Amino acid sequence: MDFIVKKLIVLAVLLALWFPNRVQAQVTDGVAAVVNTKVITFSEVRKEVDKVEEQYRSMYSGMELVGKIKEARLGALKALIERELIIQEFNTAGYFIPDNVVEERMKKIVEQQFEGDRATLLRTMQAQGMTIAGFKDNLRNQIIVQAMRQRNVSSAVVVSPFQVEQYYQDNIRQFVKPDEIKLRDIFMKKALFSEKRKDEKGNELEVDPQYMIMQEILAKIRTGSDFASLARGYSEGAQRSEGGDLGWVSESTLRPELAKVAFKLRAGQNSSILTTDDGYHLLMVEDTRKATVMALADVHDSIERTLLQQERERLQQEWIDSLRSKAFIKMFF
Repeated sequence: MDFIVKKLIVLAVLLALWFPNRVQAQVTDGVAAVVNTKVITFSEVRKEVDKVEEQYRSMYSGMELVGKIKEARLGALKALIERELIIQEFNTAGYFIPDNVVEERMKKIVEQQFEGDRATLLRTMQAQGMTIAGFKDNLRNQIIVQAMRQRNVSSAVVVSPFQVEQYYQDNIRQFVKPDEIKLRDIFMKKALFSEKRKDEKGNELEVDPQYMIMQEILAKIRTGSDFASLARGYSEGAQRSEGGDLGWVSESTLRPELAKVAFKLRAGQNSSILTTDDGYHLLMVEDTRKATVMALADVHDSIERTLLQQERERLQQEWIDSLRSKAFIKMFF
């Protein structure tokens, strides 16, 4: 092991033992990992996960937040270690990336992300505390990693017809199209304020005027009025202009409280008024079709793509594992 690497490890351990509070306070600038002679700092790790952490802080709190952040940082550190292993393998083999390749990649970024304005890219880099040299180094490393992955995992991976058929048989549940219904929906939101009305016996009741309108719509449906026309006239749903047409839906794609009723209806039948948290629904089933199993010929290409991807990922992992096996890696996380 390189003498400098040994000193780095010993120093990190001693600092943690002698000054645990200071090490904790300055952990963002400390040593996160050592890969052969390369040090990966905590600040590098944080830079990789800053945006993810922002999202997590708005979604989680307490120990759950701590766990999510730790998981994200650990994942980022492992990715940085993997990248460093690939770059070191590239350098050891004596390969190089010409400057014009990096310039061409930079030109594409300017065109695609900054509308061809190089000055905007430079201002963005300055705002992020990055230099041109640092930006180009990052681009070069991205190109190296991409090129090495392609070189070490052949794109000529082949999947046999037998493998495709075996996957189809082993995962037949994936290829079952469930029962479906062609559904229309009339939806009205609940009113902000109730009204006082008297029932047939003269008793005063608090009622939702929107619900009363839905009762009138239901009465019209029962006397033969066209459901789609009523939806166009009254519905407050997103499909109002299409006559409340939701198309073909399966039970899993419909709200549970609606699916429970809708899938008991026969073609041509409509529901009574269904009350949900946000309003009132009237459903009408136009047609039904039973569950079917998709033919192998229809899903062959999709299965083949899945198997090819799985095989490439397996080969990638084998290659990375081989790089790990001949490297010195120490994590301080």
